[in-house]
Amino acid sequence: MDNFNSYKKIFMETFALEDDKAYKDITMENIELWDSVGHINLVATVEDVFHIEMTLEEMSEFTSFEAGMCILKKYGIEI
Repeated sequence: MDNFNSYKKIFMETFALEDDKAYKDITMENIELWDSVGHINLVATVEDVFHIEMTLEEMSEFTSFEAGMCILKKYGIEI
């Protein structure tokens, strides 16, 4: 599975999303399950799957699908 599909799958499984969702439009504000617990699960899963460790600043900046892609890019992971 390529990086984009792995990343997308994390969102699908963490937030119970359908495959046809417009992923690039996903933000904390428009996903009901993206609360504090959902955020911790999302961060932990992204770190596990991509073998990274986000800083506290990056965790707080991870507020959308796009923001997560930018964070991963800092670690040399192209989505």
